[in-house]
Amino acid sequence: MSAQVRLKLLPRARCLDDDPVQVKVSGLKSRQVVAMRARSTDERGVVFSSSATYRADGNREIDLNRDTSLCGSYYGVEPMGLLWSMRSETMHKRFQKTNSSKPHVVKFSVHEVKGRMLAEATNERLFMGDGFSRVPVSQGNVSGILFTPPGL
Repeated sequence: MSAQVRLKLLPRARCLDDDPVQVKVSGLKSRQVVAMRARSTDERGVVFSSSATYRADGNREIDLNRDTSLCGSYYGVEPMGLLWSMRSETMHKRFQKTNSSKPHVVKFSVHEVKGRMLAEATNERLFMGDGFSRVPVSQGNVSGILFTPPGL
């Protein structure tokens, strides 16, 4: 990995699953083209991934809230594109998450076009916030889990 290239996840690397995360890269060469990747493994061991190609600006930075994906799993300005566009590397598989007490771990990385990794960061996406209660519910043929915040 390159010592000068930094991949930042804002506001923090650990968040609730539906919280937006801002992905920023700094320390690139001006106008450098790189591949951004996201990768996660579900509870069955099925790998899900996405990628998009970006060009650094004149300040040697990429900000997914502002910059356009040139190609890859999605096109255009998509701040959360690396997350929503993840697909299984095995045909017809859906992401399985049954243990809501453990975070969904996503590895973000930045690569040179020829493949060398320049930087990486890990995002832990929680399904339950601190103090939340998890209550199984069932009515007829419908069942699920109710998550309630503290104080309810």
